Amino acid sequence: MKGSIPRKIGRLVADLVTHPQYVPRCVEHNLINGRSPLDLEIPWFSYAAIDFLDEFLGPDMIACEYGSGGSTIFYAQRTKFLYSIEDNQKWYELVTKRLLEKQIHNVELRFRPFDFKDPVGFENSEYLNAIPDGQFDVISIDGSEEWKQVRPTCFARAEKHIKPGGIIVVDDSWRYPVLRANNKAKRFRILQSVGPCRPGVTSTDVFFY
Repeated sequence: MKGSIPRKIGRLVADLVTHPQYVPRCVEHNLINGRSPLDLEIPWFSYAAIDFLDEFLGPDMIACEYGSGGSTIFYAQRTKFLYSIEDNQKWYELVTKRLLEKQIHNVELRFRPFDFKDPVGFENSEYLNAIPDGQFDVISIDGSEEWKQVRPTCFARAEKHIKPGGIIVVDDSWRYPVLRANNKAKRFRILQSVGPCRPGVTSTDVFFY
């Protein structure tokens, strides 16, 4: 999150004091083993959001995500089926390898490259439109941030595909206050805390429909 180094450190210390349950994971995931969220098989979200999703997700749910990684394994192990959309070839290969190693078969990983440095035509891109027809219980938005409108545009598309009672998850939500002001959700929660493989506090928003 934004701020000077002393402010970031202060925010980190305050969060750990307020939420001591995150301390063991924070130390293990950030100071000891040096593994990535894919290695840890968890999303690159705040711990508050990870814990919420661990309770919310169910074996009959159908999920979709923009942006693959540790979240792909996490969702696959907790839902009936997951559609995952990835633009980065390296991540596509890494996640595909991990799915094969884990013998996870309830994921359709769709590789849809797009040059976000030249985002003209993104609204008609294969990446944005890779979300299948139908309604989903969970849609997660954690893809590329090379262009600041990627996640807001994906969010607008996701709102057309979310079931009543479903949720849309937006990571690094502190960067996108416009989504908190402009959405069709019944309500939303800001799940702010420390998280895996990151030096400070972040926020992951959950929008309820």
